[in-house]
Amino acid sequence: CVRFKSKRVVRSLTPNILMRTSLSCHCSFTVGFAKRFGLTPEQFGEHLRDNYQRHDLDQEPVGPLDLAKEYITPKFTLADDVLKAGKFVVSTQLSREPLVVKCVREILFERAKISVTPTKRGLKEIDESHPIYTMKYLTDKPVRDLVADQYLKLHIAEEDRLIVISVCEDLKGLTSTLYMDEVKQLYYRDEFSKYVQDWNAVRADVVETALKRMILPELYKELKTALLTEAKENVLKRCAGKLYDWIKVAPVSVDIDDEEWTNPEEGGGVRVMGVAYEPDLGQAAFAGLCAPDGECVEFLRLPNLLRRRMSNWENEKLLKESDLLALRNFINSKKPHVIAVSGESREAIMIQKDLEGIIKQLGEDEEFPEVKVEIVDNEFSKIYANSLKGESDFKEYPVLLRQAISLARRLQDPLMEFSQLCTSDDEIMCLRYHPLQDNVSKEELLDVITLEFVNRTNEVGVDLNEIVQNPYTSNLVQFICGLGPRKGAALVKLMKQTNLRLENRTLLVTKCHMGPKVFINCAGFIKIDTDSLGSTDAYVEVLDGSRVHPETYEWARKMAVDALEYDDEDTNPAGALEEILKAPDRLKDLDLDAFAEELERQGFGNKSITLYDIRAELSCRYKDLRSPYVSVNTEQLFDMLTKETPESLYIGKMVMATVTGFTHKKPTEEQLNKANPNRNDETGLWQCPFCLKNDFPELSEVWNHFDAGGCPGQATGVRIRLDNGITGYIHIKKLSDSEVTSPEDRVQRGQTIHCRIIKIDTERFYVEATSRTSDLNDDNGEWRPPKDPYYDHAVEKKDKKTEEDSKKIKHRQQYVKRVIVHPAFHNISYVEAEKWMKTMDQGEVIVR
Repeated sequence: CVRFKSKRVVRSLTPNILMRTSLSCHCSFTVGFAKRFGLTPEQFGEHLRDNYQRHDLDQEPVGPLDLAKEYITPKFTLADDVLKAGKFVVSTQLSREPLVVKCVREILFERAKISVTPTKRGLKEIDESHPIYTMKYLTDKPVRDLVADQYLKLHIAEEDRLIVISVCEDLKGLTSTLYMDEVKQLYYRDEFSKYVQDWNAVRADVVETALKRMILPELYKELKTALLTEAKENVLKRCAGKLYDWIKVAPVSVDIDDEEWTNPEEGGGVRVMGVAYEPDLGQAAFAGLCAPDGECVEFLRLPNLLRRRMSNWENEKLLKESDLLALRNFINSKKPHVIAVSGESREAIMIQKDLEGIIKQLGEDEEFPEVKVEIVDNEFSKIYANSLKGESDFKEYPVLLRQAISLARRLQDPLMEFSQLCTSDDEIMCLRYHPLQDNVSKEELLDVITLEFVNRTNEVGVDLNEIVQNPYTSNLVQFICGLGPRKGAALVKLMKQTNLRLENRTLLVTKCHMGPKVFINCAGFIKIDTDSLGSTDAYVEVLDGSRVHPETYEWARKMAVDALEYDDEDTNPAGALEEILKAPDRLKDLDLDAFAEELERQGFGNKSITLYDIRAELSCRYKDLRSPYVSVNTEQLFDMLTKETPESLYIGKMVMATVTGFTHKKPTEEQLNKANPNRNDETGLWQCPFCLKNDFPELSEVWNHFDAGGCPGQATGVRIRLDNGITGYIHIKKLSDSEVTSPEDRVQRGQTIHCRIIKIDTERFYVEATSRTSDLNDDNGEWRPPKDPYYDHAVEKKDKKTEEDSKKIKHRQQYVKRVIVHPAFHNISYVEAEKWMKTMDQGEVIVR
């Protein structure tokens, strides 16, 4: 196998390198000799491309050495030297032929195989929790079977000197064992005479030199670069997908039609109350109410929200009740449509239940409508609260209140809220999109993130009039196609300075001085709420309130007229449009395919998709195409509150856990009546047959132990808690490979133990585990992550045996032979010396 060496500069394979070599073999005589090998480099390239001998070889009537004698010069006095020089020239010519390189590259990228072996450091550091554990030993894994970000993980491990990646040198052929043999056959002449066989051997050497020494070493580096680039592109794609999942969600909707809940000054939209906290009783929580425009209109400090209602301390109960009363009054007076609770920890579930209890009580007492209480992921909100943007927006607010406001705004419009971090400081890069995002270029990551914002923003549309009135929404302007950050900021600034209100898209050209190219690019994504303009002197085009581009307004009017079946004399396109917007179902009868054919005949090209988009837009102008908001499911809530992922917490995972207690099964009355206490003959004490307590001096005390309810029962297992706060349980049978009757003899409260997860209950935030040595070692591979199909178990087993043997040798006692004449000297270990001295008399000594 050939190992990758990343520090060498990759040399491009270009034809003109041939003539630049300083070797003396490139004189005209040697080049002339090279032309008589039977094929030109171009012809050999065509053989490789077509995989058969397309051209006949021009065979010389003499052997290669005899022909070489004709080219002997003062610099090449021997035929062997001429032949070597000629072979080198032909090999170089083949290696610089673009078609040859192209064919070999395609074969290499298709059939190459990689192998992975760990270094000494890797043997120690690559354990079950390491990203490449399943690929620690690989043998001949085809590169085409590498998926997702696998190669990037291998590359990172190689950079850390944990593994060595090598590419197998022998490519597999289609009809033969090796690809090299197939290539050589394309430079052979099928005859059996001695001189032809000699020429075939020379040509085989030429081909092997060209591929192995000139082409493949460079292509190995190219392959490595291509694999790394492909893996990084996958990471970028998954980062974009993560952001897409966040911002593809439409604003939360509610079904509350009560007039008391509608504020004419706020217009449409949803009022959301956000609640943020830290799992620290010494830090106050905050609730903030955001109006439909995203402005925080009121907030509430809650210093005792995390305390328990069922606490044993009366003072703690009173403090908790005071906060809940304050929350009740706040909700009753401000009337939020939705409440968002920060998904910081498991305490979020308690807060959610407290709020739902308040809503239910208000519903019973004052006919309060049912308000949803949602637990929302707080990753973005925490970053925003600590960002420069968050601090500038709410300088006087504490961090938790800023977080509560961000939670509320996220439910109101995720796209709008996430765009808040798209600033000149690129704070949007602080989000965690992928575990390997730090290993890709920051510029490339920012490009894919920006592209995702561009796609979603232009899908939704931007109302410039609203942006001028509400600065909170201004960050979206930079993503309008055709504008960008500078043009977008300049446009908003101009509208503010001139107090301009866009009443139609034409004003973008006449008042905003927008150029034709920029206007064509951005006009379709700038929406104007024509219904809210009221009375105006300017002409109001109803299509300006849709996604229909100004270039296709005439087609939209034509569709409206045809749908209403107006006569030519009665044609009123503007009136037809207004009428069709009220009854869009009539558009379904139009034959848009025939319309598209007519437009194509007139030279407009294929506009079928455009016509169908226009019909959809006229049916519902600027319909929000984003996915409706859906509450998190059990698995998502589990991952959110534990900060775990399916990759970080799974069945079979080795974890550290703290023992928190023991479980017992209380004996039934029938079992107590049939109980048969045992007496220890050595100590004379009696033992309880259930809890195995064995310090009762009299039998009567055992029965008193039963009657007083002091027997906890038979031990059944151990309670544990993981580092992430998840509680768990180890059954007594899973505690050890040997039989355990009393778990207290094995582990103690507060002790940290190794265990392996065997079951995850996401609904109860609960796991079951095993701490048996056989399960922890898992020699059969029942619990560990499944290995790669090309994992080399034999090499791993060999390395383990070598390591075990070295440990045995290392721990074996080494004795140095000395010539010591002393009656008390013995060449023994310390342990053996202790044993000997137990039987020796007082005063005797041993010299070691």
